[in-house]
Parts: sequence; C-alpha cells; structure tokens
Amino acid sequence: MMTTMTAGKRMNSSAKGAKATKAKAKATKARPGVDVDFAAEWNALDKPTRRQVRRLVRIGRQQENTTDARLANGFAAYQRSRPWYRYFWLWFVPMVIAGAIAGLALHPIILGFVAGIAVNAILVHRNFKKCEWLNEPLLDES
Repeated sequence: MMTTMTAGKRMNSSAKGAKATKAKAKATKARPGVDVDFAAEWNALDKPTRRQVRRLVRIGRQQENTTDARLANGFAAYQRSRPWYRYFWLWFVPMVIAGAIAGLALHPIILGFVAGIAVNAILVHRNFKKCEWLNEPLLDES
C-alpha cells in the first residue's frame, strides 16, 4: 500500500485535458466563499511566505508589511467562510465532552491533552476574527 505526502504542497490538476481545467474553474467560481483573484495571488506566493502569513494569523500576531497584512486579511476571511469555522460551536462542544469522557475512562493525563487542544482551538477561532483589526494600522499606512 503506497501513501503520498501532500501536506503543505499545492495540488496540480492531472493531465485530463481542457475539460477538467474548465470544470475546475467553473467549480471554483461557483463556490461563494472563494475570491478567485485572492486564490491566484495566494497560490503564486512561495511556500515559506504562505506558511509565515498562515502561522501569524493563527497565533494572532501582526504581519510584518502591508502586502502580508492584506494577504493575511484575505486568508482569515477565507477561513471564516469555511464550514469548520461557521459551525465551530456545533462541533466543538460535543468533541470536548467526548474527549473529557474518554479521558476519564482511560487516563487522567488525557484530560490535560483535551483541555490543551480545546484552548488552542478557541484561540485560533478568536484570532481569525481579530486579524482585520490587528493588521489595520499597516493597511492604513498605505
């Protein structure tokens, strides 16, 4: 059984011809939360820059320059439009309760893991909301 590692890599379309490319473009345009211009600009960035912007948004820090601040706001807006973010409290509460029950049944240290993961999820959720006002001073300068 062969596995492939795609973490952090951009996926390219297979060589299925122009039909697949047109269908993919049509599907991307049909999705309401995707800004095609932003997606093209984001995919044109090199991997370390994308990673830096993504990490600074997730930990709630201000970007270093105006370009990165604009990209960070676009990235945060895209993440806020995704189902995992919109339905956060719908899946978060049951998962924490299930994790706490499993932790009590297995070992008390698992409760600490569950609490740590829960706090991290709440902070990331909050930081996606605070990205715009955090980078506002950089965007006002230009």
